[in-house]
Amino acid sequence: MTDDEIHREIFDAIVEGRLAPGDKLGQDELGKVFGVSKTRIRPILHRLTDQKIVTIEPMRGAFVARPSVEEARAVNAARQIVEEGVIRAATRVAQPKHLKLLREIVAEEQTARNRQRGGHAHRLTGEFHYELARVTGNEVVAELVQELVSRDSLVVALYQRPNSAGCSLKGHADLVDKIASGDEEAAAHAMRHHLQDVMASLDLGDEGRRPQSLANAFAHLGGTK
Repeated sequence: MTDDEIHREIFDAIVEGRLAPGDKLGQDELGKVFGVSKTRIRPILHRLTDQKIVTIEPMRGAFVARPSVEEARAVNAARQIVEEGVIRAATRVAQPKHLKLLREIVAEEQTARNRQRGGHAHRLTGEFHYELARVTGNEVVAELVQELVSRDSLVVALYQRPNSAGCSLKGHADLVDKIASGDEEAAAHAMRHHLQDVMASLDLGDEGRRPQSLANAFAHLGGTK
């Protein structure tokens, strides 16, 4: 596997919830999982640290980031500020091809949920927001949204109430409809309430996720690469 492929595998395992906030990311164990030396794993973990979804502690090693309650609130507030601007810009420039792609992601997410593939569905919610940001044509904004969504995925993994909808399909479909209507104010209003609903789905007094093994998180690989 290339370093980019290993990065994507670890990134997806975190975003999809196969690795929980606080899980240890041992370089030796990851090396065995991917069939590479730990010297290749180290810079990949630093790259994930730059994306704010892994933390490296001196003398202890690397861990999946464990956001505090204060960070959970701050990340959601940042998303509201940034993504309200994103959807305003997207509404002004969106073409039929953009709306088609966004609706395809919503449909794929629905299929994943119907098949009880919760991790895949969760990753697609992030992909929806990232692709929406890309509609603006500003890759810096798209990268910022991707980082915020990735950090929010850890918040959801740690704090979301059982059986809560969180980032809902209905909310995503409504966002696309508002963009298609060309009504910038309505689109901004829908985004604000969509992200407020995500915040409302959290129980910020409970940290319920328990750590699991790296081998289980990457079991789909079927052995070393």
